Amino acid sequence: MHTPIVYINGLFWTIDKATVSVLDRGFTYGDGLFETMRSYSGKIFRLECHLDRLLQSARSIFIDLPMTKNEIRAAINASIQINMLSNSIIRITITRGEQDPGINIDYNAPPTVVIFARPIERISEKIYKNGVGIKLYKNSGIQIQGIPNQIKSCNYLPNILLREKAIEEGCFESILLDHNNNITEGTISNIFIIKNNQLKTPHVNEFVLSGITRQAILDICRENSISFMEDTITEKNMQEADEIFLTNSVIGVLPVSQINHRKLKNTIPGPITKKIGMLLLKSFEE
Repeated sequence: MHTPIVYINGLFWTIDKATVSVLDRGFTYGDGLFETMRSYSGKIFRLECHLDRLLQSARSIFIDLPMTKNEIRAAINASIQINMLSNSIIRITITRGEQDPGINIDYNAPPTVVIFARPIERISEKIYKNGVGIKLYKNSGIQIQGIPNQIKSCNYLPNILLREKAIEEGCFESILLDHNNNITEGTISNIFIIKNNQLKTPHVNEFVLSGITRQAILDICRENSISFMEDTITEKNMQEADEIFLTNSVIGVLPVSQINHRKLKNTIPGPITKKIGMLLLKSFEE
């Protein structure tokens, strides 16, 4: 088996030697960002969108990246090639870097950049056929104070704990409701519902990440005359939906078959979910 090779600050290391300092702010405070991408035949799906979000998010938390967009792109592609991967998952992690203890920011300290590419672990086709269960949690929407939009922060403890609660109850994912009990997103996914042949997904805001696959779904709907809208979604809307599915860069389009252990009445996957999933898969391969 090929030993994974990891990019850290311009150099490549075998995974057993790929380390960062105990003073790194990503370790001490979760002070950083990450992006998770998916490649098909060596080509990363919507790479430019991932890079744009990464750069915008870095600016929003006052991290001045030491690399240009072209340099980051080249490092990601080199990581895929050096690991001899075709279909893979690539994670790029940016932290504020190694700094003295304390929460004050040292703007002279360079950030840490880590890129880790690994083979994709495919979800069973049986799961896509039968769907998954989700658990709704009220007043649990994740927000980072002082940041107007949701970002992929390295401080992932709320996501970890909320998803673990769902798994303990035999569900695949937790769906988080804000303080007004409106649906926001999952711990690792965006969520879509379909009612009367119209697709809906929550607005992007401080509780809802602008997912790359989420946007790809909206583009697919626009290009294929599938009715859609970004709108407020309530728990009642969820319970009355004809179809529900989850999305992220790894799972693609994953049908939901149960809410709080109550089975949806309609066929899984529903016709629109199935169509969108096929169109997304086609766009992955283009």
